[in-house]
Amino acid sequence: MKNDKKKLTLNEAIKNRWSPRTFSQEAVTSEMLELLFEAARQAPSSRNAQPWNYYYAEKADGNAFQQLVDCLSGGNQVWAKHAQVLMVSVMKKKIDANNRPNGKALHDMGAANVSIAIQAAGMGLQVHQMGGFDKEKAAGLLQLDTENFEPVTMFAIGFPVNEANFSEEEKKRKAQHLTRKEQKEFVFRMSDMLRSK
Repeated sequence: MKNDKKKLTLNEAIKNRWSPRTFSQEAVTSEMLELLFEAARQAPSSRNAQPWNYYYAEKADGNAFQQLVDCLSGGNQVWAKHAQVLMVSVMKKKIDANNRPNGKALHDMGAANVSIAIQAAGMGLQVHQMGGFDKEKAAGLLQLDTENFEPVTMFAIGFPVNEANFSEEEKKRKAQHLTRKEQKEFVFRMSDMLRSK
């Protein structure tokens, strides 16, 4: 394929992804959820083990949704209950082929989770991942065999409210998100390092 020398740019979904705490009441459709799960399905994983499971409830599910809200830590319950979907990402800790610990499972789970977040942003949705939840309570609710499965994060999913309607706190959160380290703070070219020795 011929290189047409177009200007390279950052993927818009990566650029637009952030973690709001305020969501609109616009529904997240089944088709949208299927695309989020397809993004996870396509994520890379060591030995193609795909060590991830997802459990979710839509706000319309009533009791199931509330039980996920109840797994959240106090502060997260206040805002996340307004999302349209709550979800738990669960990591499979062992490799099926030999029943040994999968040392790459957490990395692979993260890859699947960020694939969901980027796909969501590409569709105008946003995902706010949370580590602030009761893992034991979530494992009990989901009836997990904790020898092999571990809840990793919870997600609040929905359409963010229009920025014109942001509260002062939400404006600060968005500004905080836009503050990123410069690449020179975390990227190091090995040849430059070796020359300096």
